[in-house]
Amino acid sequence: MSDVTLNSSIKANLLSLQNTTRNIGETQFKLSTGKKVNTALDDPISFFKAQDLNYRAGDLTARKDGIVQGQKTVEAATATIESMLNLVDQARSIFETMASDTSGDAVSGYKDDLCSIQTQMLELLGDGSYQGINLLATSDTLTVKFDENGSSTLSIAGVKGSGNISQIAYSSVSTASSGAANMESLRDTLRSHASSFATNNAILETRREFTENMINTLETGAGELVNADMNQESANMLALQTRQQLGTISLSIANQAEQSVLQLF
Repeated sequence: MSDVTLNSSIKANLLSLQNTTRNIGETQFKLSTGKKVNTALDDPISFFKAQDLNYRAGDLTARKDGIVQGQKTVEAATATIESMLNLVDQARSIFETMASDTSGDAVSGYKDDLCSIQTQMLELLGDGSYQGINLLATSDTLTVKFDENGSSTLSIAGVKGSGNISQIAYSSVSTASSGAANMESLRDTLRSHASSFATNNAILETRREFTENMINTLETGAGELVNADMNQESANMLALQTRQQLGTISLSIANQAEQSVLQLF
């Protein structure tokens, strides 16, 4: 059986229709993915640039999570200090009352109260940790990394939050005045620690906001390289579908013309 021979007009129309169909498929894929560059074959330079930007954005996202956890560690220490200050004020008040009251029974009751406060203070100090780090213990240090390679950091050293707490329960009338003074000193020290933590927390908040903005910039930049203009692609799709319809009509007309010529023989 001999091969079917197509005239040049039909061949041209058929080739045009095939190209249009292929372009429609490509445009549909862009519309479905939202990207004009889906693989390195589409545009190697844009593809790998976008990939690098997204990789960095991903690394910074992990750093941002670390910053947030660092803030929580500082907030845990600050909350502990706030509770400690309440107990310190209670102890100072008891010391002041104790210094002016020489009744044996009353003094005994004051000492019991002070012993209870001491216990609660020590327990608070132990409970103020977050994810294993307690900034009210000098043995602990919080290190927060900001950039993707970890070269930019903030280290917050733990502080001594206990002061002279261990001596509270051993107070007497003769040492009540000095006990009150010690509580005032501890109060001032804790307030100073709280102020330092607030400064560090403000730094962490600034870096968190910066990191979020940088992530957004990187992701937006990557999108500019590979994302499709949906309005443009939609317009292209409409134009291609119209061209496909016209191509089909043109091919049909060319085929009818050839059939008409064959009928003459």
